[in-house]
Amino acid sequence: MSPWRRFVQLGTTDRVVATLLAVVALAQVLVFLPIAPAPIGVLVAVGSTAPIAWRRIHPVVAALVGSAVWLIPTDGFLLVGYPAALLLFYAVTAHVNDRHLAAATVLIGTIFGIVASAEQRVVVGEYVGAVLVVLAPAGVGVLVRRQRGRNRLLEELTQHLEQERDRRERSAVADERARIARELHDLVAHAVSVIAVQADAAEAALEYDPELAKRPIAVIRGSAVEALTEMRRLLGVLRADAGDTDREPLPGLAQLPALVGRARDGGQAVDLAVDGTPVPLPPSLDLSAYRIVQEALTNATKHAPGAPVSVSLRWVPDALRIEVCDRGPGASGVPSPDAHGLVGMRERVRIHGGSLQAGNAPDGGFAVHALLPIEAT
Repeated sequence: MSPWRRFVQLGTTDRVVATLLAVVALAQVLVFLPIAPAPIGVLVAVGSTAPIAWRRIHPVVAALVGSAVWLIPTDGFLLVGYPAALLLFYAVTAHVNDRHLAAATVLIGTIFGIVASAEQRVVVGEYVGAVLVVLAPAGVGVLVRRQRGRNRLLEELTQHLEQERDRRERSAVADERARIARELHDLVAHAVSVIAVQADAAEAALEYDPELAKRPIAVIRGSAVEALTEMRRLLGVLRADAGDTDREPLPGLAQLPALVGRARDGGQAVDLAVDGTPVPLPPSLDLSAYRIVQEALTNATKHAPGAPVSVSLRWVPDALRIEVCDRGPGASGVPSPDAHGLVGMRERVRIHGGSLQAGNAPDGGFAVHALLPIEAT
């Protein structure tokens, strides 16, 4: 950016202030309270106030020019000289990056003020005022500059923390998607294995009794539909490393009582309630429902140990509602960036087209509400 454009952008307010002070100063030296012959008075008035217009662009030059005018012999003081000096020397310490240069400028300004006071043969109080009119705004400028630096550091730290939180969240999402993909892969593989076995049985039955082939063919049809459904979900999930060979059988809602029992054995007071008539679920949906309850109970055990927890399954038309609520302290502040449990629940709900709400409950504690649509088969 050119110095002129920078001057235009930053100096608008300063130019207005400089103009107003210059008008007041000129009115004093030419009309109301002359301090020197008109040419000298005009020089002092303009020299003291005009540098304010570029005090942020060239603060050192502005301060030196504005204070050098004090050395011009006059019969009195410029009334706007003090506010002009305050603005000029504040800008030196607030906007100059080189601390040594800023300190030298303040020192020179102080010397100019003392010399000007000596020339006027004023009392001791005027010497003190001449020094303070330089040192006081310079001190304020130092404080403002330090505070500005702290704010900038806090902004950079906040931005870094936000980036780190986003990175960890993306990593958690990727890990959870990989886990879901492996589980769905197992479900598809099981369905395909069933198809292969039943196809052999149907082929053998066709040679002896075609009627006996009906049942294997029906199983093949059902397994094929199931496999295709799971494949569609699998394609929407990122596939990670497939090197896991030691895998346990995948659980479902049938294992939910055992999960609740283990939580109770661990000291958590868990209440399980089921409302409505359960219906058969696709394997991936059955697994996701189990995992959502499992993750919610894990979070409750971690963040609200010993607190009562209620687990509710509500079977409604075309959907399953899951609610897990604890009576702990609830979440405070910004959620932890490594909250993998919530990330995992959101991913599982997302791939099934459902919805998830998690947060502090109105009556205290933390609540997880998940809605899983059930596709008609």
